[in-house]
Amino acid sequence: MKVLLFLVSCIVGIAGTTQGYFVYLHFFDSAKAREIILSHNESIDISSVHNNVQIGALAGNRNLEFGVKGMLEEFVEEKDYLLNPYATKKIEVEILYLDVIKTQSNLSVFHRNSDAVVIRMRGKLINNGKVVKTVIVEESAEEVSMATLLIDEGGKFNQTNLSSALKKTCNTLINKLL
Repeated sequence: MKVLLFLVSCIVGIAGTTQGYFVYLHFFDSAKAREIILSHNESIDISSVHNNVQIGALAGNRNLEFGVKGMLEEFVEEKDYLLNPYATKKIEVEILYLDVIKTQSNLSVFHRNSDAVVIRMRGKLINNGKVVKTVIVEESAEEVSMATLLIDEGGKFNQTNLSSALKKTCNTLINKLL
């Protein structure tokens, strides 16, 4: 019984000492506390996403950058990495190309339209300020419609195809970088 009481008091003492140390760090040495808490080996930061699309409706669109950054963060977390703004590993992404490619085929009154949203991105994996890996990925999402009457929409972005193409591209980019 005395051995059990001794073990319990040792565990409580160690827990109290550890907690006291972290309270001390929190109030008196916040830089050291941040380093200890965030020094996970598998941590990474999505440092920047730049929209370098020159032509089209989404050229220079900041909302596209924020959306892509959010998707990249989701895929990084799925790979069991910790998102950490102080990480030594960083990912920088550039959206290079984004467009709708239309193909049409007609046979008498029958029409077949295919609209493909194509996205090309460049990603850089940076560790301690040095570029470790650079990849360029291209993905697309396609919508095919068939009709006996053709009504042209003018090559506009279909939101579903755009979202699907963005997810595919972000997933492929993260898989190739990590």
